[in-house]
Amino acid sequence: MRVLLLGGTAEARALAEQLDGSGVEVETSLAGRVARPRLPVGSVRIGGFGGVAGLAAYAAGFDAVCFAWHAPGGRTPAVPGTGSRTTTRRQHAQRSWVSGRS
Repeated sequence: MRVLLLGGTAEARALAEQLDGSGVEVETSLAGRVARPRLPVGSVRIGGFGGVAGLAAYAAGFDAVCFAWHAPGGRTPAVPGTGSRTTTRRQHAQRSWVSGRS
C-alpha cells in the first residue's frame, strides 16, 4: 500500500513512523514554508502541487491520502478524483487506520 501524507505536524511525523514500521510505503508532502523542517521517515517531497488539479493528479498514484496538516480555517478539502474523504487531525488521533481506495 502507498500512502500520501500531507504533513508538517508532529502528528504527521508520528503517523509516518507508524505506517513505515508497518511496512506501508509512505511519502510525506511538506508545503516548504519552514527553512529547516523536521523530516519524517519515508520519502519526503517539499513544495506545492500547483493547485487542486495538481494535487489530484499526484495523489492518483497512491492508495490513500491522509491530511495531517494545519489546514486553513480548520477545514480539510477532499481531493477530487481520489475518492478521499475529509478527515481532521483530531479524527485521525481517534482512529488506528483510515481506509483508502480498494
